[in-house]
Amino acid sequence: MQITYILALLFALIVAIFAIQNAQPVTVDFMFNEFQVSLALVILVSVFAGAIILGFLGIFRQIRTGLKTREMASKIKKLEEQLKDTQGKLTESEENLNKLTDGLLGRENETKEPDDKPAECENAES
Repeated sequence: MQITYILALLFALIVAIFAIQNAQPVTVDFMFNEFQVSLALVILVSVFAGAIILGFLGIFRQIRTGLKTREMASKIKKLEEQLKDTQGKLTESEENLNKLTDGLLGRENETKEPDDKPAECENAES
């Protein structure tokens, strides 16, 4: 960031030296008026006007970037909430699946146990 300020200062110094070396009067025709001014003044006013326009464009870009950042933060928050809800539903589904699996395993054990008991009873009787 400091290099930007150094370059801007260097550019301003070069423009000032150029303007001072070209101080002869010139005729400016602006909005149906003609007037004589120093070329140095024309150069400095032009550079100043360009700097102001560039500054406004920079401000508009920062505002647009800030709005975009705010919009993206809002989207991220919504997506995080959706992710949290989806994870909750997934956990709930896994719990239901585990309960159903446990229930099926319990039923399989119940159906196997009666088959095993008669065999044991026959062995005990012999």
